[in-house]
Amino acid sequence: MAKRFTTRQDVIEQDILPALGEHGDDYDTDAICREAYEYRVDTDGQGNELLNTAGFEQIVTDDEFWEIVAKHDKTA
Repeated sequence: MAKRFTTRQDVIEQDILPALGEHGDDYDTDAICREAYEYRVDTDGQGNELLNTAGFEQIVTDDEFWEIVAKHDKTA
């Protein structure tokens, strides 16, 4: 299972901003989060949700992530 985050703010603070480094303020991190991450919950064999697995997960490849980042450059 891919790394999951409890909230969108966690995604931004723990995954997106570290990737952007010192240039984080130059990007619309909320838009990046909405486009590149999705809230997911795993299910068991009977279709029951496993709530302890719930969270936001990156749903794009690394290359797609950087394309999304480029689209949301506020300085461009």
